[in-house]
Amino acid sequence: MIKTASDLKAQYPWWAGNARLTNLSGTFLTAHIAHAAIVSFCLGALTLLETARYSPDRPMSEQGLFLLPRLATQGWSESSGGQVTDTAPFFAYGVVLLVSAAVFTAGTLFHRTQAPASLEEAKNPLARQYHFSWDDPKKLSFILGNHLIFLGIGALLLVAKAMFFGGLYDANIGQVRVVTDPTLNTGVILDRIGHLFDVNNLEDVVGGHIYVGALLITAGLWHVITEPWDWVKRRFLFSGNAILSYSLFSLALTGFAGSYFCGFNTLAYPVEFYGAPLSLKSSLLPYYFDPNQLEPTTRVWLANTYFYLSFFTLQGSLWHFGLASSYFEPVLQSWKEAFSEIRTANLAYQRPFDRQLQPNWNTFYESPRVELQPAFAYQESAQKLSDYLYEPSLNSIASAKTKLQPNHRQVLYELNYSNDGKKTFYESPSPESLSRNGKTKLPYPAPMPQNFYESTYQRPKSSKLYGA
Repeated sequence: MIKTASDLKAQYPWWAGNARLTNLSGTFLTAHIAHAAIVSFCLGALTLLETARYSPDRPMSEQGLFLLPRLATQGWSESSGGQVTDTAPFFAYGVVLLVSAAVFTAGTLFHRTQAPASLEEAKNPLARQYHFSWDDPKKLSFILGNHLIFLGIGALLLVAKAMFFGGLYDANIGQVRVVTDPTLNTGVILDRIGHLFDVNNLEDVVGGHIYVGALLITAGLWHVITEPWDWVKRRFLFSGNAILSYSLFSLALTGFAGSYFCGFNTLAYPVEFYGAPLSLKSSLLPYYFDPNQLEPTTRVWLANTYFYLSFFTLQGSLWHFGLASSYFEPVLQSWKEAFSEIRTANLAYQRPFDRQLQPNWNTFYESPRVELQPAFAYQESAQKLSDYLYEPSLNSIASAKTKLQPNHRQVLYELNYSNDGKKTFYESPSPESLSRNGKTKLPYPAPMPQNFYESTYQRPKSSKLYGA
């Protein structure tokens, strides 16, 4: 059964915002398209900003640029010795990204307003195939296969750019050239896997992307037509948090690899565009730095950004894996209890109890109104109207003050309000009030209540309140 967003609010705290999309496959797809629109817009706008700021008179690595060095490395502009003179391709690239963002935005609005929240309810049978449940390994394998196919296509697009559409920048010769003879020898490629960060020629880079693209597409097709083996179902967790944890872990690994490549490899990150190779200082907080430069270069910014984004992505992976395995369940329960206590305000003059109290809106608590004149009878005040200790709020019936008896040093008092408005006053017994057997003739309550300083009463419809 598909749960609505209102049903999920009771299951997830406020800070788990994306949890409301857990069982809504259509809205989940809409969020992905919206993310693509945001990323395309940001990249396009930043590309245009860097194009406007770029100066050919200074090295690109010293201008604080992030996207233009990558575009120059991929050969989108003619470069000679790291000197980029034509920035028109960069401008066109930024405009294409902005147009793509507009298209993605239109797709987001369409899916938000026209498509159902769950793809299971879609009229198109092709769209219904992409409906999924987090506890369905076969459907998740189908979705994974589609992702792998697109990644493989992306790898082959870089191969096509290197071989047929202008080539790549070769840091060994300082020019853009077309790669005509990529490395296809399996032994060489396997040897490069063991020395991945030491690659030093474009033929090996392009050949490796051919292998990676072919493997990704093959693996994607296999996942589309098959389902996980039984041992995979037993060993792996299948839930929203688990899949997110696996994805973040893979993203963190690629980020750490990119950090190392950016810090030390000069073929994928040429010196002309990024600056000299860096040194890695391992201390409490490891970081990359250039010992020969006072000002950080583009390579320094990117390498450290890759590293720390990957580090926090890894923490997110561990966190969501803990949620999937119920490892953090006690922690979440304590957080929920803490938030509930913060939202519950304590009433005035009320001590906290171990049990959960229910408010009674017909009961009012207020402090006693104490006269500043002599408060106890043994002081024998000459002012008769001053010998009153306690005057609470009364109902519509006229109040009658309870007068203290003289010559009594100990006073016990409790005011009980009955429906007729009469009040009962209790005080310590005098010798005259005791019977022969020593028992008092006064109607003392048994047992004596302990709330000496607090009285409660039911608020009538027409009442006049005095005091706090």
